[in-house]
Amino acid sequence: MIQRIQTVYLLVAVVLTMVCLCLRIGTFTLGGAAVLNEYNLWITNALGARSFHTWPLFVLLILSAAIGVYSVFIYGNRIVQARFCMFNALLLAGWYILYAVFSQVLAGQAGQVLAFRPGIPAAFPAVAIVLYMMARRAILADEKLVRAADRIR
Repeated sequence: MIQRIQTVYLLVAVVLTMVCLCLRIGTFTLGGAAVLNEYNLWITNALGARSFHTWPLFVLLILSAAIGVYSVFIYGNRIVQARFCMFNALLLAGWYILYAVFSQVLAGQAGQVLAFRPGIPAAFPAVAIVLYMMARRAILADEKLVRAADRIR
């Protein structure tokens, strides 16, 4: 049913993922001045020009959010719902790997070594991973409860 606690976990995880999509996830500085701003879909330089090299970050978050919303509505199939929670956690872990790779590549790409400072929204997928794991645990507990009730009948 939709009023279960795992639905709240899933919805909060989806909201955090969508918020991370919209906000700046990092800044590259050189001598204290911001040189590049990193978003999930693009990188903006000091002049305002955009480069869409970081689009895989955007794709992973959109895919994770879509699967999260879908998993809210397949509450009748708890095993698949639990698998989607695990898959979303793995997608978000992959997002962090790509985030680290893009940050390292972009820091050395400009010719000088730029200092990278991650933004607060970059922590939202980590919170979403925890929420997906909590939802998975609650879903599997529900499944265990249903199977026990079926055995009693």
